[in-house]
Amino acid sequence: MMCNKTFLALALIGGLVKPALAQVDSLALRYAETITEEELRQHLTTLASDAFLGRDTGKEGQKMAAAYLKNEFVQAGIPPVTAPDPATITEGYFQPYDLIEDQSGSISIEGSGRTLTYKKELVYFNEAMTGDMPITEVVHLGGADRIPKDGLNGAVVLVNASGMGQGLDVLGTLRTRLDAVRAAGAALILVSVPSLATMVEGMHLSGTTLRLAYQVKTKSPTSSSAQMIMVDEAAMNELLRTTTMAGLGRKKKARRIPLVCTVKVRPGTSTITAENVLAYIEGSDKKEELLVITAHYDHIGVENGVVYNGADDDGTGTVALIEIAEAFAQAKAEGHGPRRSVLVMPVSGEEKGLLGSRYYSDHPVFPLENTIADLNIDMIGRTDSAHSTAAPYVYIIGSDRLSSELHAANEAANANYTKLDLDYRFNAESDPNRFYYRSDHYNFARKGIPSIFYFSGVHEDYHQPGDDVEKIRFDLLRQRTMLVFHTAWILAGRESRPTVDKPLKP
Repeated sequence: MMCNKTFLALALIGGLVKPALAQVDSLALRYAETITEEELRQHLTTLASDAFLGRDTGKEGQKMAAAYLKNEFVQAGIPPVTAPDPATITEGYFQPYDLIEDQSGSISIEGSGRTLTYKKELVYFNEAMTGDMPITEVVHLGGADRIPKDGLNGAVVLVNASGMGQGLDVLGTLRTRLDAVRAAGAALILVSVPSLATMVEGMHLSGTTLRLAYQVKTKSPTSSSAQMIMVDEAAMNELLRTTTMAGLGRKKKARRIPLVCTVKVRPGTSTITAENVLAYIEGSDKKEELLVITAHYDHIGVENGVVYNGADDDGTGTVALIEIAEAFAQAKAEGHGPRRSVLVMPVSGEEKGLLGSRYYSDHPVFPLENTIADLNIDMIGRTDSAHSTAAPYVYIIGSDRLSSELHAANEAANANYTKLDLDYRFNAESDPNRFYYRSDHYNFARKGIPSIFYFSGVHEDYHQPGDDVEKIRFDLLRQRTMLVFHTAWILAGRESRPTVDKPLKP
């Protein structure tokens, strides 16, 4: 976190920012005023109602939300997308992608005279293998996760998650931590967690898991997407027999240890389709360059007859996109459109593992090399406990990770127009929550595209049935939406695209 944010922004790009801080763009103000609390409330009241069934990815509620978004973009006068490959777009506004839906619970582990089963002693979040896999030994990487010099080459790897936190914190840490393990050739990754019940509390494990169909090139357990299985530590100790996870935790170097068991997979799969929604406002003299603005419009659906409406997560980001798209469309219709093209893209599949944005970043409709930045919105409608009595604020995550100029543009937009308290505490690389890796902007950042994640923090209704419209602060939602709009307006109209001047880190 930076103490004197405006000073740092000025220092980073010198005189480039000073005029922006001194000038207010009257056109930007005019079109920002089209973003109203009334319209934000109207859209959110619809999308976060029980009628939309929690907008679960690939299911009826998500399809209803996609149709609603398309209709709003059509009403705003935004024309259908003409893609280089027409097969990649349906109805001019949808980018469909296929998902493999697996029946959760199809993986079990048999060993030491017992069977470990889903949600009792183990959980997993994808299914990258099939058939039976006998195991006689595992490679424990030690306290520092040191990969052997000769790689892993089909080995079964054992990782200790003790000390990583709980729930989504563990998943965020593991997502990047295990990339190197998979790249080194691991066939299977077993992650021991101190208490499985505590870790999965509040995770909303459904009866199915989803994975992108295009990534399922093979179901061999030696594929680069090696299966990860989390196992309760007490059950893992029973499988180990000759040692314990606590004992292994004192070892710093990688070592092979005996572990005799069989991983069994009895999958039941089907293919479903989800959609990203595209609202493309073509630019003028720099139209080949593209600014992307994203938010996920899916949520976690219905559980035990209760609809999880996801008003804040991420209904707020979704309705912000509707208003931003309408503002740019009106500006273009009145002859004041952006110089660069703007793609406003509500994505689906975020709650299942950033799937929609991953699909787009690997199958872009517009060339990634021409994409100048991604502005991503995920939960901007409430306050968290750290700001219950504070001035209006928003968390800014990732703005300076790849580009000092992107960071400065956002600072300038805030200084000129919205004057929010920009809180950078979650931007620290040491942030234990690892929010930088947990929303859709990351799939652009991993491709080297400068990105910002706008966020107002976790609250007591996060992933709970109480995340409803009645609890949204529409005054703050509008103010935060205005910041994204003004930052987008600056980026779409400036002479040069933001320079990437920071190294890409995993």
